[in-house]
Amino acid sequence: MEDDHRAKLRAIVLVLVGAASYGVLSTIVKLSYAEGFGTAEVTGSQVLFACAALWVCRLAGLARTGSGGSRTGDRPATSADKVKLVASGAFTGLTGVFYYYSLQWLDASIAILLLFQFTWMGLLLSWLLHRTKPSPNQWLALAVVLAGTLLASGLWAGGGSRLHLAGLGFGLLAAACYTLFMYFSGKVAVHLPTLQRTTWMVTGAAAAVSVIFPPLFLWNGALGHGLWRWGALLGFFGMVLPPFLFAKGAPRLSTGLTTILGSIELPVVLICSALLLGEPVAAEQWIGALLILAGIAVSERRPERVKTSPTQAGP
Repeated sequence: MEDDHRAKLRAIVLVLVGAASYGVLSTIVKLSYAEGFGTAEVTGSQVLFACAALWVCRLAGLARTGSGGSRTGDRPATSADKVKLVASGAFTGLTGVFYYYSLQWLDASIAILLLFQFTWMGLLLSWLLHRTKPSPNQWLALAVVLAGTLLASGLWAGGGSRLHLAGLGFGLLAAACYTLFMYFSGKVAVHLPTLQRTTWMVTGAAAAVSVIFPPLFLWNGALGHGLWRWGALLGFFGMVLPPFLFAKGAPRLSTGLTTILGSIELPVVLICSALLLGEPVAAEQWIGALLILAGIAVSERRPERVKTSPTQAGP
C-alpha cells in the first residue's frame, strides 16, 4: 500500500512538471513574435523540431540495444498501437493551433480562461466514459480552481473588452483537445515504454500541425534568421517534455485528477510573464494563482479512514 502511495505521488509530480512546462510557452512565443516570426512558423518549427529530436533518441536507443530492444524491454508497437498513438498525439498539436487562433480574436486573459475549461471537461469525460463520479474533494477542488482561474486570468481587470464568436469557439476547441490529450496519455498503449509512446504521439502532433501550417520555414530562410532557437525551445518545453512526463505519470492517475493537476500551468504563466517579460501582474491574479495551487492540494487530499474500535472490528 505504501509503495502504491509513493508511486502515485511520483506520478503526480511528473504530471505537475509536465503541465508547468506548458506555462513557459507563452513567454517564449511572445519573445519569438518580437523577433518578427509568425504563428505558422513558430508552431510548425516547434512540432517538427520536437518530432525530429524524439526520433533521434528513439533510433539511437534501438541502435544501442538492437532492433528487438531485448535488454530494455522495448517491445515494438503494433500497427494498431501506432495508429492510436498518432491519433491521440494529434490532440496536443491541435491544442496549440486552436489556442493561437483564439488569440487572433480574443484578449489573452479570455483565451487562457477558455483553455482552462479543461478542468471541468476532464471530470465530465471521466464521468461519462467510465461512470467515475467525482469525489467530494474533486468537486471542491474544481470550484476552487475555476475561481482561481477567473481571478488569475485578469478578466475582472478589463480583459473582456473584446469578445468574438470565432475566438470563443477556438478557445473551447483548444480546451477540448487538451482534455482529450491528457485522457489518452493515460489510456493508449500504456504497455509500451514511455519514449516509444511519446515519439509516436508527437509524430501525430507534427502531422496534424503540418497539415494546417505547411512547413514553409524549411526553405524560406526563417531558420537561418533565428527561428531554430525558438523552435528548439518550444519543441522541448511544449512537445517533448510534457508528453513524455504525461505518458509516464498519467496512467497511474484518474482523468479528473490529471486535469486538475494540469491547472498548475496558469500560475507558471503569471510567474514567467512577471519575471521574464516584466509584465505587470495584478494582486487578484496572484490570489487566483494561489487558489489554483490550493485546489490542486485539495484534489489530492485523502479522506481520513474511520477508525474501528476492538469491539467493532471483525474477526
